[in-house]
Amino acid sequence: MALRNYTFGDVYRRNAECFSDRTAFIFEGKRVTHLDYLQRVERLAGGLARLGVTPGDRVAILSQNSLEMVDLIGAVALLGAILLPVNYRLSPEEIGFVLADGAPVVVVAGDGYHDAVVALKGSLPSARHYFGVGAAHPGLLPFSQVSESGGDLPHAPFDADAGFVIIHTAAVGGRARGALLSQAGLLTAQSSMVQAWQLDERDVSLGVLPLFHVAGLGLMLTVQQAGGASVIAAKFDAGQAARDIAAEKITVMSE
Repeated sequence: MALRNYTFGDVYRRNAECFSDRTAFIFEGKRVTHLDYLQRVERLAGGLARLGVTPGDRVAILSQNSLEMVDLIGAVALLGAILLPVNYRLSPEEIGFVLADGAPVVVVAGDGYHDAVVALKGSLPSARHYFGVGAAHPGLLPFSQVSESGGDLPHAPFDADAGFVIIHTAAVGGRARGALLSQAGLLTAQSSMVQAWQLDERDVSLGVLPLFHVAGLGLMLTVQQAGGASVIAAKFDAGQAARDIAAEKITVMSE
């Protein structure tokens, strides 16, 4: 472990202190400030820790972009756990393979993907907890319950060079392969982007790419590292994108 272990948690705390009242995220009209975000992810991380999630454990989510997904990304980062975002465009068999390959201890199903996750329960021996976002489902516990359950946020150090997110990418032999990226690696790459694009706390990104993809996730984390804001869209809609660009004075986006 490096002498100074810089992580996304340091970014969140810096943003909460320096840009506390500035907007960090906008989703379907709801605004979350940097201070709000830190508090949200600390509560969620405490709840995950209470469930037994520790550094290195995988936490999976099958969902379109949502505030819950953005919160989960931050909470996993605080714990030193590993995010497993699943491509919702895959076939049911492919989704099952990615989840089994990632061996998550917690699985979160976004609104619209509850049945798909419940159908896979018997084939995921690593998974101990299943949660659903949005409408109630008899096979899933409400995701909101994790934050509401409380729990102390662990302060044990973890290595920023250890894994943070598994992105399943191009298939080899007919099967997708999981690429493991670290917090340190992403922060280093994003620092270069912040400098090259001269980003700061005044910048606002339009996040229309899915967060299961490294481009969508990377852009969100880059602007967050700069202290800026991200407009998160569940999926791309040209009309809504044009309205967001005008209303929020978007300065950066990716396609």
